[in-house]
Amino acid sequence: MGHKKRRKRITCPNCGTNLSHEMNFCHQCGQENHVKRATIKMLTVDFFSSYFTVDSKLFRSLKFLLTKPSFLSFEYLNGKIEAYIRPMRLYVFISFAYFLLLGITSSSSPSKAFDVANSGQEISTEQLQEELKKEKETELTFSDGSEVESEFEKEISDKFKKIFSDEREQALFFNYLRSKLPILLFIIIPVFACLLFITFYDKECYYIDHLVFAMHLQAYLFVMLIIAEILNVIFNIDLNVIAFLIFLIYGFIAAKRFYKRKFLGTFFRLSLAGIMHCIVSGIIMIIFFLIVVKYYTV
Repeated sequence: MGHKKRRKRITCPNCGTNLSHEMNFCHQCGQENHVKRATIKMLTVDFFSSYFTVDSKLFRSLKFLLTKPSFLSFEYLNGKIEAYIRPMRLYVFISFAYFLLLGITSSSSPSKAFDVANSGQEISTEQLQEELKKEKETELTFSDGSEVESEFEKEISDKFKKIFSDEREQALFFNYLRSKLPILLFIIIPVFACLLFITFYDKECYYIDHLVFAMHLQAYLFVMLIIAEILNVIFNIDLNVIAFLIFLIYGFIAAKRFYKRKFLGTFFRLSLAGIMHCIVSGIIMIIFFLIVVKYYTV
């Protein structure tokens, strides 16, 4: 079996130590002396190795994530991978912390899960029952006049009736739904990376580059939401909208630096990616919601 041909550096990209051509690994930090582009396999291996190691890397990574937009993405893609938490691990760690915090604060306020799920819109039981009644009256009809309702539609309709007929059942359902949201977000991030690949297309910029950037961007959003949630618990002030506005500004600055585009070019490309992301994500969320309802036990 042949050995891989190494493309070596004269200095370690991770710690800056001078290396000789014979060295396969840095004698200072242990990073492999081999120039290679990041791959999806590399991201996955990075994630599963040392699954949740929390040390000084975490605080260093958070510091640069919050203060220097796109810096961590550049560092990782340029080969400096040992100094910071790897992108996938950082994203999973922060998202886990956010949903754990949300679960704790929601359990302290039984109605909160229902309020969050409805995005602040008050929906009465009577209104829901009326809507369900209207949907019941709308049925598929063949040309011969026979009315049909698929098993899936019937199952979803029946579960909707049971869920929204009782406030306690609503809260239980939205708690269950929230527990599945990490799966949804893990699906949406690669989709967002695809849209960035399209809108910021550059033959020298690979899909994996956009994926790393998207992970860091989403990780920043979760940090903002964690801060907003903590302040909400302490001062009883809803700062989610402000946190999201800060995220939009941060995202623009990060994209401008990462893709090295001019102001208007970044604005229009990022806006286009955002609009497409809303449409595609909306479709994915509807499908995901229906699947969750189908497998939810009332």
